[in-house]
Amino acid sequence: MLTLVRSPSGGQDGGRPPKRTRRAHFPPAEQARIRAVLRNLRRAFGSWSCFGAVAGYASETLVGAACQPSRATPTLVYRVARAVGLTVDELLRPGLRDANACPTCGRKGGA
Repeated sequence: MLTLVRSPSGGQDGGRPPKRTRRAHFPPAEQARIRAVLRNLRRAFGSWSCFGAVAGYASETLVGAACQPSRATPTLVYRVARAVGLTVDELLRPGLRDANACPTCGRKGGA
């Protein structure tokens, strides 16, 4: 015998499905670093529209991700890192980077 089970939250019987709650994709410390990286990259590119063109996003999306906590998605972080030639780990790593150090081994000095 076949038993049909109806969803108590709605669905095909005319009710509305429950709203999805928005949860943060990154912990608060990483969210703060992402916002700082986005603001710094905007300064490096000169404007949000120029940075958006390079990263493949509308400037409004980048402004929202840079100004509001939990707006940055993993896809946005990946595409921004790829646009500037970094890995996601390098983008999210805290602290300053030494421009004279090798990114692979950390050795300082010229070639």
